[in-house]
Amino acid sequence: MKKLILSLFLVISTMVSSQQPFRYDTIRVSKDDTRNIHQGQLRTQMQDQQRKRISTPSSSSVKKVFDAKNMRYGLNLGLSFSNYYSLFRLAPQVGYQFNKYVMAGVGMSYYHSKYNSYISNTRVTDNTNSLGGNVFGYLYPTSFLAISIQPEANYIWTSSKDAQGTYNKRDVLVPSAVIGAGLRLGRAHAMLYYDLIQDVNSPYTSGVFYGVSVYF
Repeated sequence: MKKLILSLFLVISTMVSSQQPFRYDTIRVSKDDTRNIHQGQLRTQMQDQQRKRISTPSSSSVKKVFDAKNMRYGLNLGLSFSNYYSLFRLAPQVGYQFNKYVMAGVGMSYYHSKYNSYISNTRVTDNTNSLGGNVFGYLYPTSFLAISIQPEANYIWTSSKDAQGTYNKRDVLVPSAVIGAGLRLGRAHAMLYYDLIQDVNSPYTSGVFYGVSVYF
C-alpha cells in the first residue's frame, strides 16, 4: 500500500511540473548582459529616438531665411523755397540688412519743382514733376565706409507758361544709374554721388553732388 501511494505521488508531481510553462524572463542575468531581452528593448527604443532626432532637426538648428529685425526704412525729404525757385522731394526706401557687409532694397521718389525766369523781360514759369522707382544696394567694406549703386527710372513731365499765356508741355522717361561713396555713421550715410548716364533731363545735377540718408 505504501508503495502504491508513493508511486502515485511521484506521478502527480511529474505531471504538475511538466505543465509549468518555460519563460525566458525567469532566467536571471545581469541587466547589462546582451541576453537580457529587456536591455535589448531599451537599446532599440534609444536607437529609434536617436534616428528621430537626426531626421527631424530642432527649430534652433534651422537657419532663418528672413528676420524682420533686419528690415531698414529710410526717407529722403527735401524742401527749398525762394522767389525764383522752389522744390519739394519725397523718397521713401525699404531695405534689408543681409549681413554686416551688404544691404539692399527698393524705393520710389516724387519731386515737384517750380522755377521762375525772365526771357526778354518776359516772365516764364517752369513746373516740373517726377515720379520714379529704384533698386539700391550698399556695400560696407569697413564699419565706417559705404559704397552704393542705385539704378532707377523717372517719368518726368514739365510745363512752361509765359506772361502772354503761351503754354508748352513735355513728358520724358529718364534712366539714371547713381553711384556713391562716403561715410557710414551708425545708420546714417553721408555720401558723394554721381549719375553715370548723365541724361540731359536727369533729375540729378550734371556733376558730383552730396546727399545724406538715414535708415531705421
